[in-house]
Amino acid sequence: MYDIKDFSEEQKHKIAIMRDEYVFKEFFIKNLEILEEYALSIVKDNCHAEDVASEVFWEIWNMGPKLMEIKSVSAYLYRATKNKCLNLLRNKIVRYESVELHCNTLIDDLSPEALLISTEKTKEIEFAINQLSPKTKEAFLLVKDCQMTYKQAAESMGIAVKTVDRHMQIAIEKLYFLLKAKK
Repeated sequence: MYDIKDFSEEQKHKIAIMRDEYVFKEFFIKNLEILEEYALSIVKDNCHAEDVASEVFWEIWNMGPKLMEIKSVSAYLYRATKNKCLNLLRNKIVRYESVELHCNTLIDDLSPEALLISTEKTKEIEFAINQLSPKTKEAFLLVKDCQMTYKQAAESMGIAVKTVDRHMQIAIEKLYFLLKAKK
């Protein structure tokens, strides 16, 4: 059904050690559609399936020499795709709340005055975020805006998870004081 061809040891070496983009691109082009179809069978959404497949291939490219430790790249691709799809589905679980909890805000949010206040608050928050140092801002946006875990943000930034945690502490503390001072 889904038949990804495995790397030869020579291809793995060219990609992992020699960083041969041509060999990787050839493998990527031959197998992307297959991996997308596999992801689609799990998530049932074309856009998410494309994203998952692309992310998995991106991770393969960024493994570098660690790629040589993988015995079966095709098995790794399937497993990584399945795990990413399941994580995506788990994060998409809809949580329903009673309408009564939000009836006052629903009515108020429709007024032009409420929309203006909301826009002003958004600008204040964006201004406060822009006051953060570049690394702290990056960590904060990856975790809060892109909804990455601390571990994913750390991998993306090339730093330790504890460093991301510290950046988040600094960001939240600074944003609290900046926004509190605006009141």
